[in-house]
Amino acid sequence: MAQIEILADIVESIAIETPIRTVFAALTEPEQVVKWWGSDDSYRIVEMEADLRVGGAWKTVGIAAKEKDRRRNAKGVYRIVDPPRCLEMTFIHDFEGPDTFSDETVVRYDLTEHNGVTTVTLTHSGITNPFERDGISKAWCEMLAWLAAYAV
Repeated sequence: MAQIEILADIVESIAIETPIRTVFAALTEPEQVVKWWGSDDSYRIVEMEADLRVGGAWKTVGIAAKEKDRRRNAKGVYRIVDPPRCLEMTFIHDFEGPDTFSDETVVRYDLTEHNGVTTVTLTHSGITNPFERDGISKAWCEMLAWLAAYAV
């Protein structure tokens, strides 16, 4: 029987000069997420649905700049919803091709605030593909930069 190796977690952080509740809302409210998540030259989320409660489902639809005719889906279920300090969800996507979903992984946001500056620490765990891991790590860094630019 083949054994699956789980790679080290991706952990990225950013400090944003905005109150914690503002940042949590930007991460969880669909009408805000579609405003900031992405850029026209790479990838942009165009739709989001969220049932923000433990066990509730979420889904995003995005479009990559190089393949505007193909919608990319990501989805999962919320495992922890603790506003405004923590949000954890399962995560699967079909970025590699239509109807080809990735293995389920877990994404977690931990937020802390000190003197009006919110630190967001993103942890993505459960990734088994080293090539996918490198791309996902880069994508999370871009996402945090988009969040910071929007939330200030």
